[in-house]
Amino acid sequence: MYCRQSLRSLCLRAPPRNQPAVSCSSRSRRSAPTTSAATDTVTAYAVAPLTLPSHAALLTGTFPFTHGVRDQPGFRLPKDIPTLAEAFSHSGYATAAVLGSPVLSRRFGLDHGFDDYDDRFGATTAEQEAGLPDIKRPADSVVHLALAWLDHRSPDKPFFLWLHFYDPHLPYRLPEPFLNHFAKHPYDGEIAYTDSALAMFFDGLRRRGLFDSSMIALTADHGEGLGDHGESTHGYFIYDSTIHVPLLVKPAHAAHGEKFNAPVSLVDLAPTLLHLAGIQSAQSMQGTDLTQSILSGIEPPQHPVYAETMYPLLHLGWNPLRAYIVETTYSHAARGALKLIQAPRPELYDLASDPREEHNEVSSQPAKAAVVRDQLESFVQANSPAKSPSARVPVSQQTRELLAGLGYLAQAGAPVPEFTTSRRDPKDRVSEHELLLGAAHDFQARRYEAATRTLNEVLAKDPSQPLALDYLGTIQLLSHDVREAHATFARLVKAAPYYPPAYLELGHTETILGNRVEAEQFYRRAMEVDPSNPRPPRELGMLLVEDGKMEPAEALLGHALDLDPSDVFALNALGEILAREKRYQDAAGLLERALNADARQVTVSLNLGFVYLQLKRFHDVEVCRSRRRPLGERRQARRSRRLPARSRARPAQSHGAPGRAGGGPHPNPMNRRC
Repeated sequence: MYCRQSLRSLCLRAPPRNQPAVSCSSRSRRSAPTTSAATDTVTAYAVAPLTLPSHAALLTGTFPFTHGVRDQPGFRLPKDIPTLAEAFSHSGYATAAVLGSPVLSRRFGLDHGFDDYDDRFGATTAEQEAGLPDIKRPADSVVHLALAWLDHRSPDKPFFLWLHFYDPHLPYRLPEPFLNHFAKHPYDGEIAYTDSALAMFFDGLRRRGLFDSSMIALTADHGEGLGDHGESTHGYFIYDSTIHVPLLVKPAHAAHGEKFNAPVSLVDLAPTLLHLAGIQSAQSMQGTDLTQSILSGIEPPQHPVYAETMYPLLHLGWNPLRAYIVETTYSHAARGALKLIQAPRPELYDLASDPREEHNEVSSQPAKAAVVRDQLESFVQANSPAKSPSARVPVSQQTRELLAGLGYLAQAGAPVPEFTTSRRDPKDRVSEHELLLGAAHDFQARRYEAATRTLNEVLAKDPSQPLALDYLGTIQLLSHDVREAHATFARLVKAAPYYPPAYLELGHTETILGNRVEAEQFYRRAMEVDPSNPRPPRELGMLLVEDGKMEPAEALLGHALDLDPSDVFALNALGEILAREKRYQDAAGLLERALNADARQVTVSLNLGFVYLQLKRFHDVEVCRSRRRPLGERRQARRSRRLPARSRARPAQSHGAPGRAGGGPHPNPMNRRC
């Protein structure tokens, strides 16, 4: 089966052991000769067709209902859940991660256990939110940084290194010669480009004498619809096109590979890697250890595979989906799998005879469907913790009550998404979702009139559609129609109180309209609903600075920096507070960090120059002056950035895109799903 997926690589150097290899991949051999030359196919599944929940499962060996990360944004992996990196670190390994995109930045909690977590992209938090998938670190850059880390690590320690490749993900930006060779098939081209980067990485390991002695795992977090079942991207459905993924494991000093047919899950990888390295896995890990299969070459033991998507519920207000895959044995040589998708109209597929999931057998095999459904519900009940986890911080009773009727299970602490089959079936709304994707593309191309027409078409049929309201409010704000934007975001909050950006953007419009008390209330609500996002405490902190409330502002800005240490605007605002208090040395340190994160920020350069002047560092003052570019050059730089970031939430200090009321970017709503 051809799996449409991007690649993530885990490299582990452990004490050598004599082990055969399990080699598996579902990549197109035409696009990925490096991986295909050394691998066979395996039936591996992601637990979710979304980046953050899938990676949380991959790195913890737990299912989403256990680790609590059910979607993105608004979720952060709790610190009390043991991770793969922590297990290696506690066993004396040097640990590092090199990311290809900020969609997995440390503010989402995946950095637990890593000595070095390279999520430094030279872009501000606001810029990352404005164009999350647009900010990519090319695969060859990921490889160069990974090899550089290997060269500077202590040679006496074993290491665990995670390379995150994001290239086979919209928007496609192929370098030559791939752009020319794959002009009509850019997704295949991104796979080929990433494959070439992997070849470069493997060659780098060989030159350093590390390849043979290293354990290497290659996998992916989700697939891509590319039109299957009407889905052009991912996250919406849980058909195999978006959850069937490649998986390769090369133990140290491996001589050959094995092909496995039994379905396995990405939660199986963490305990398997630990046991292959001779490390005891945490009791919290729910995956099946595949070590014996790898060592002996026999099929993995039969165990169920689970997957879910909460995206239709949390972003669109429709029904969530979950899947359960059980292996079937027709004879000793013929093995297959049944897959049940639980939905308002359930689906059952025999993956051996119907790999494209085109023939729903629920009506023809009702008894079999009922058995698998009961197995699914028993599996979730047996494996769920006594207290439903939440990857969010506790919220107020008012917020819990507000969310309870919108698909959340309002328990003590933070609300948790609850599975149901009483909402609209995503199968019936896929065309509406594709309309929203079309509006997103028009929005990104600044074809605002076309996007507005599509959004109004959607809202005519579904007046409470969250993404449509979010986009419409954004366009109204970009058109300086602040009051209309305010009304639209108020509708959004009422329609989708579980939707984190609703409170943030309503707080922003309240600020522009001068309603500072209301703005503060909405920023605080945004902090409750999306505790992983540094923007709400940063925006509220800057609002309080303007009101002269320095002590609470300093605490909020410090919290924003805890979530994102490179947030330029939080660094700048906190530097201003310290400068007002005449703590010039401390202020200089913060402002220098801000300028190092983004040298294009003129306001930061001016503030730093002032602080240097107070410190009598006159040479540094001149350096700051030299960094200031001519006005025309600054304007050109602004035009070259798709949605630049704001330094203040008020019009007089706007540094935003042309026509943006109040300055700064509005996060592209569709880019929140990655």
